[in-house]
Amino acid sequence: NIRAGSVLQGRLDVSCRAVQGWSLGGGGAQLAALKDQTLKCIIALCPDDGDFFHQEAFPTELSAVVPVLIICGAKDRRAAVQTQARPQYLHTSATKLIFEVEDGDHFVANGPSGGTKIEFEKGTSKFKAACNLGCASLCMCLRCPRQRWCIPYPKAIPNGPSGHAKDYAQRGAIGGVALAWLQLFLLGDEGARSKLAVRPDIGSGFESNGLATAPA
Repeated sequence: NIRAGSVLQGRLDVSCRAVQGWSLGGGGAQLAALKDQTLKCIIALCPDDGDFFHQEAFPTELSAVVPVLIICGAKDRRAAVQTQARPQYLHTSATKLIFEVEDGDHFVANGPSGGTKIEFEKGTSKFKAACNLGCASLCMCLRCPRQRWCIPYPKAIPNGPSGHAKDYAQRGAIGGVALAWLQLFLLGDEGARSKLAVRPDIGSGFESNGLATAPA
């Protein structure tokens, strides 16, 4: 944005930023909201606080300022709603919404029309993915600069579903809710507030706090 010659020079509003993350990245988005209260909002997709990996303790009190949207799957076995998404929602005092997708697994938010583990791994070689992970881990241990990391199979990284919702795919509501959240808090479009007031048909849970009316 500020680098001379960049195609983005002067074109970005760096005061208008949001953070989104999936799984451990969803937990990371929660931490970002605590660290940087100038963020307009965050979206945590199937968030995981990393407790399984015995990292440092996750905060017991989450965002009190930055609005938080949580999208999760009712049948998520990797980051169960009752031990991850739900407690994170309850520990957030800022404006918030939790959207639990019926029958959704840990990959349910990997595209505007939803996703599954099978779709996420489709066309992926587990051998190639394991090689990438091993090489990247070795580079980290050797403290190699990020630009010199060895990734032998760059196309082996799963990209998940296409993200193109079909006319019959009700899970397009996942992308719809996320987009409405960004329209409201990132762009300041009050017309998007009503889109966050009604539970989608695929929602086994849909709860919010602080969304009913616009701030005075």
